[in-house]
Amino acid sequence: MPEKILIIQTAFLGDLVLSTSFFHAVKMEHKESEIHVVVNLGTESVLDNNPDITKIWCLDKKKIKKNPFAFFQFIQKLRMEKFDKVYSPHFSYRTSLISFFTRAKIRIGYKESGFSFLHTKLVPRPKLGPHEVEKLFALLFEPYDFPTGRERRPYLFPTNEEETSFESKKSKLLKNESGYILIAPSSLWETKRMPEEKFVSVITQILRKREETVILIGSKADTSIQNHIFRLMKTEPLELKERERLLSLVGQTSLKELMVWIQNAKAIISNDSSPIHFASAFNTPTVMVYGATIPAFGYGSLSERHRILEVNGLGCRPCGIHGGRVCPEGHFRCMLDQNPVRIFEALEDVMK
Repeated sequence: MPEKILIIQTAFLGDLVLSTSFFHAVKMEHKESEIHVVVNLGTESVLDNNPDITKIWCLDKKKIKKNPFAFFQFIQKLRMEKFDKVYSPHFSYRTSLISFFTRAKIRIGYKESGFSFLHTKLVPRPKLGPHEVEKLFALLFEPYDFPTGRERRPYLFPTNEEETSFESKKSKLLKNESGYILIAPSSLWETKRMPEEKFVSVITQILRKREETVILIGSKADTSIQNHIFRLMKTEPLELKERERLLSLVGQTSLKELMVWIQNAKAIISNDSSPIHFASAFNTPTVMVYGATIPAFGYGSLSERHRILEVNGLGCRPCGIHGGRVCPEGHFRCMLDQNPVRIFEALEDVMK
């Protein structure tokens, strides 16, 4: 019987994308094993066609919060698989409980995780310093054995269906052959979002000084941000042919379709959010704009060509591992002091 390994990663979408390099590493170390992964319901499509994964288990967090019995039903199904080993990249109390109740003999997690005593082997997870993929690799390797190069970057596998959809939409949307630059103006956390006015200034510089089309990306929840940007763009001093090169795909792509748009982009500008990690998978040139969070948390771009824009000298940064809803200090200087000219210069730098 092949060894059965469970990996529990029920964090945010970006964390799951970054974890695909860890899934790959586990598979390379245990080539004959079955690799099962537990993820948040709604994020699983980014793992479609991943050859490293045998089975995906989707945990409906909303359902188990309302009905604790559903949580124990989920655990019972996992227990019936009789896993030999469990890795816990996520460090919540719930993750440790799931790991423990599988009854696997080997359960590897972080010292800093909730209910860490339920793991059989503990690995330190420093808050600052190493990149997130290195924190993940620490569950599997000694530091001198960490994978390097391509194996540090995420692994995503869009299909021919997404490729065909991309080519069809691209031929209809793009009016020239100069390619396109993606702008991801949103984030789950408000203090990680650069104000729309700043993005408008960056977009205007691109449209006036370069030939590429500019495309906004995001989910349906980001429609209000898209609309605000388009309203502000009406007052910018642009010629009609320049305005025509600003488009939007906000709310119009699935996660797998978005992969292909990011894969084929000339570059992407984004807040500290999941599009950065999609771009890392395809080595797309990236400009990251940091606000409430800092690069030392370990979630920066892994693309070979990338630049980080942050406002230094603020004693209030970081104000939280994920940011927050409002600036605790009331001034939001970490984003209001961002310089759109510097952002445009960083874009030109990564696109050389």
